[in-house]
Amino acid sequence: MSNPSKHTDYGKVVRIQIPSNPSFVSHTRNYFFNLCLEHGFSLYDSMDLKLVIGEAITNIIRHAYSGRTNKPIFIEIQFDKDRVEIKLRDYGLKVEPKDLRSFDVSDYREHGIGLFMIRELTDYYFLDQSFEIGNQMVLIKRK
Repeated sequence: MSNPSKHTDYGKVVRIQIPSNPSFVSHTRNYFFNLCLEHGFSLYDSMDLKLVIGEAITNIIRHAYSGRTNKPIFIEIQFDKDRVEIKLRDYGLKVEPKDLRSFDVSDYREHGIGLFMIRELTDYYFLDQSFEIGNQMVLIKRK
């Protein structure tokens, strides 16, 4: 249950929907990078977050949607004075925990180290699979 005394400042929330087409990854990463700079994140943190959101979107396309390019990806970004919270929601396949790559860089497998980068470049991450359909990844980065 949400905290009734805490009100969302919708002036600091950005919600977008993109198709699961790889051609939208670069545009979304650049848009997000600029938003981070405008909300007081350092150049380095903004670059880190640009990489993180690109990896998260790519993972949704590759794993949740099995490469299909016509499925929705919903992104919600909420800026607070000391952090940003990012939620990426898909309606694709649930990822089996055994299929997730290790968070250890030495466990490099065929497709790379996306989850390792997400872990290293954010302060908090969580893959919420409580939905009947799909997944939601929550990422938090403090300034």
